Amino acid sequence: MELAVHGDLKPEDWLERFQRAADASLRSQFATEEDRGILRELAFDSGEDGVWATASFSMASHPGITFIRSQRVMPDLSSEEDPEFAAILLGIHLIEWFYTEATGKTPDADGVIRN
Repeated sequence: MELAVHGDLKPEDWLERFQRAADASLRSQFATEEDRGILRELAFDSGEDGVWATASFSMASHPGITFIRSQRVMPDLSSEEDPEFAAILLGIHLIEWFYTEATGKTPDADGVIRN
């Protein structure tokens, strides 16, 4: 699969900038959320269908529960957005998922809720 990116960047340069921006953006966003969250891990995985970001986080309003959400970032976000704005969108999608879907789910035996 060819990974299209917005602007003049090479795919690997877009991803590198996205990773830096996403880590900083998510840590800041979770820290300022009303429910006070903590980003535990942000990992990236390449596959035949693109590059996926997986965020693991916890929220003070749900002690003992870890939330894990994966989202394809390349080509889904990379083809239309610059890396910094795409990182903001990833954060918005995580928080939206937390409030609209995740909080209504029951954690598994390990205390994890996944999308």
